[in-house]
Amino acid sequence: MTPDVFIDSYGARWQDAPPPRYRAAVLVINLTDSLLSPPDDPALADVVARQTGRDAGVRDYVLNTPGAARIITDAVHELSALRGAAHGRPVQLLVHCWYGRHRAPAIADAIGHRMREAGARVHVTHHHIDRPPVPRKHRRPGCPFCRIVHDGAPATIVHEWADALAIVPRSGGCTDGHLLVVSRGHVKDFTTDPVVAATVQLRAAELAGQLRGQWNYLTSCGPDATQTVFHLHGHLVPRTAGDGLALPWPHPTAQEPTR
Repeated sequence: MTPDVFIDSYGARWQDAPPPRYRAAVLVINLTDSLLSPPDDPALADVVARQTGRDAGVRDYVLNTPGAARIITDAVHELSALRGAAHGRPVQLLVHCWYGRHRAPAIADAIGHRMREAGARVHVTHHHIDRPPVPRKHRRPGCPFCRIVHDGAPATIVHEWADALAIVPRSGGCTDGHLLVVSRGHVKDFTTDPVVAATVQLRAAELAGQLRGQWNYLTSCGPDATQTVFHLHGHLVPRTAGDGLALPWPHPTAQEPTR
């Protein structure tokens, strides 16, 4: 029989392939901020990254997360009301998290199960469940920036955001006012997770705009490109006429977390 409820899960970051919006009545659930991700546990993160919300362990974890039961119950209530008011026309539920592999599929399947129990004809599609595994962003032992972000290692912090912080390079930098904008999550370089890389550049742009002046924004990927600390960060380098700074700069000593 033709479905009368379509449920689509997806990842908000995959703008190249959004789910179809072709139904008469649409309900949207955003799980990105309303349902917590797995805890900051590297061992668990490695397992979860390779699985999806359809694997029993991940599904049970998501469904037992505080707030999940209420989200499901409210969605079933609202979707049932939409279905009743649609007079036989199909309705659609869009459920999204950030990557579309864990939270959104688990919640979408749970809502679909409850709707079937209520007599609905349900079709569930997970648009991004097979996208590449989510890169680990958890602290790494031995990483000097992780020690600053997570362990309170000494650093001159100029500005903090929820997803990044700006610090003064330990060596003092290439010019007066040189800053590093560092991602809070451990991402190796700007190619590892383009969304995190874009966020770091966004924070650098905000800060440069507040401080005013003229700047270089520079980031690196790999030792041949002068990267010596393998935790994503961008350099904000103030420039003035005749400052004498030639780019690219020489490698610093390996023990200094300035690259």
